[in-house]
Amino acid sequence: MAITINTEPNDVSPVYSDISYVVTSTNYAQANFKFIAVIKNASGTTIAKLKAPIFHGTTDKGVFNISRILQNYLTYDFTQGLTAISKCNNSYLAYSVEFGEEYGGTEYLNLTSDTGKYVWNGLFNLYGSETPDTYKINVTPNSAKFLTRVRPRIVTREQYDYLYFLLLGFNIEPKVMAYNAAGSVIATSYLKLPWTPSTSDTSQFMVRFGAGVVQLNALTAGELTSGTPGSVVPVGTAYYTIQFTQTIGGNFSEVYRFDVVEECSKYVPQYLYFLNPLGGFESVRCSMASRDKYSVSRKQFKRNNYTLTGNTFAYDKTKHGMTSYATEKTKQVVLNTNWLTETEFEWLQDLIASPVVFLGEIPVNITDTNYEVFDYIDGPNNLQITVEYTEPERLQNA
Repeated sequence: MAITINTEPNDVSPVYSDISYVVTSTNYAQANFKFIAVIKNASGTTIAKLKAPIFHGTTDKGVFNISRILQNYLTYDFTQGLTAISKCNNSYLAYSVEFGEEYGGTEYLNLTSDTGKYVWNGLFNLYGSETPDTYKINVTPNSAKFLTRVRPRIVTREQYDYLYFLLLGFNIEPKVMAYNAAGSVIATSYLKLPWTPSTSDTSQFMVRFGAGVVQLNALTAGELTSGTPGSVVPVGTAYYTIQFTQTIGGNFSEVYRFDVVEECSKYVPQYLYFLNPLGGFESVRCSMASRDKYSVSRKQFKRNNYTLTGNTFAYDKTKHGMTSYATEKTKQVVLNTNWLTETEFEWLQDLIASPVVFLGEIPVNITDTNYEVFDYIDGPNNLQITVEYTEPERLQNA
């Protein structure tokens, strides 16, 4: 008996892209032959057992795409007021696969295995050129990217924002450098890892931290390796950059830039936070006019309002005839951004398609189903977004 793994996924992969194995066996000619794949988590617990016949058009190959199985064990990690570096325990999974075969009514398990695999709650663009190495940190200094597709970002000093990164347990820290309008450095700070780094600790696989001005300035002295609490991004900062690095030298990520702007508006700004396709959260400031709308659903029945009082049989006109019950009111909010750049229009298609969106701390769904990208030729444009609360408000019965 011999099972060979001919094709396997990358050691680190986005779970919403294909996670496929191609295997062969020397026993493929046995009657009622099937391949077996047993999927286990990091603790060795079996989470699925799959069987597959010889793949159509081949003589000895079996194919397993386990993406849908692994997706069931991942969600997301989001905290609006996030500041210090935190683990994303809901966003990744360590797994292994044991391969066997079945024929003659007997199973032969764990003939070969593939271990040390990880997935996170991301998705690669079907027509793009992304690979796990685009985001995966290496032992030697490199320029791995943060889990976002917009560069740079524009934020206000009051705006919450976030960066997510595949840290993989390495001993590196985010370095924040603030610059004034002339391009001179006015502050340099290092965020402290709140745990002992270890590449064997699977919980350190994926991390996140607050990257907005208000969050960085909320860091305490104990959450900084170096820098001044309250002035990580000082007043007078025109832009700041964040890069994973080592204090002793060596850069391990791209240099990610945030441009700080102050938008004057007579409206109270509202903020949307959404899960992007790469598994991180990002924020959008809607600083123009917003409008609340409500949709109401109700059920009704015809009440019998005739009464008999003594010998008097009469219709009570003070009671409802058609009577409402099971009434629900669902709130919608129409939001408007300020003028957007072409880059921002390209980016915000991820917001319209996102399955997880918050308006402040309130879970909402995007109701828009179409999205048009404007470019600089079209002139200034903004984006109007309609969101709906995910939980209706239930009212009394009549």
